[in-house]
Amino acid sequence: MKPINFDEIATLQRVKQHFHDCYLVTSINSLSNSTNGRKILQNNILREGNDFKIKFRNVNGNQEDFFITEKEINDLTLCDRFFNPIELKEPHNPIIKAIEVAMNKLLNKFPDKKSFVNRLYKTNENFEYNNPSRFMEMFTGITPFNINEKSFRMSLRKNSDDAKGLFQQIGNNNNSSFIVGTGHHFIKGMTNWHCYTLEKVDNKANTIQIFDNRYQETITMSFMDAIKKLKYITGYFNENLK
Repeated sequence: MKPINFDEIATLQRVKQHFHDCYLVTSINSLSNSTNGRKILQNNILREGNDFKIKFRNVNGNQEDFFITEKEINDLTLCDRFFNPIELKEPHNPIIKAIEVAMNKLLNKFPDKKSFVNRLYKTNENFEYNNPSRFMEMFTGITPFNINEKSFRMSLRKNSDDAKGLFQQIGNNNNSSFIVGTGHHFIKGMTNWHCYTLEKVDNKANTIQIFDNRYQETITMSFMDAIKKLKYITGYFNENLK
């Protein structure tokens, strides 16, 4: 099997989310946005025809590899809660599907790699719902930078100085792989318990640009609005991904 190429990695940028796995889709999208993140994607995703091998670099301190066949990918079908297939308006990216199947296999083998809270959700597929920091650490083998993800607080207000400082650091380079997420609140234009790819920071305008992979929308907000509306930030600077 050969590593996926840069054209295939490009298909992961702003890739469409279909299942309830924003943590997974945004993590892969964010890695495709940084130089070393793309190298990790090449190292961890191997392909031969329509079959794949997906590597997880740190599962209980060990590497876990999963071979995914074309049949397993084709059998992964989005369904409603009554298990009726849902017809998609656009194709489901085969690389994302391969990673989703691999996560199903990983979680069948190691159920505790899905947080207890996320195990309470009723889902059709085991890989649906999880914390992005858990997935990123397993996939890359590197513990991500994290502000407030595991806290009970639903906004970044208590961490406003740290959050502003992190935004400014990201804006100084914009070669990074970060995710932002919401908690439970009712703010117009934001989805509860949802992850977004942090695409760009403009230090002059004091704004961040995030992308919603599920609804395929770009959202720009000020640093202050981000601190009020977002629950957490997690991810990597490019130099962390070596």
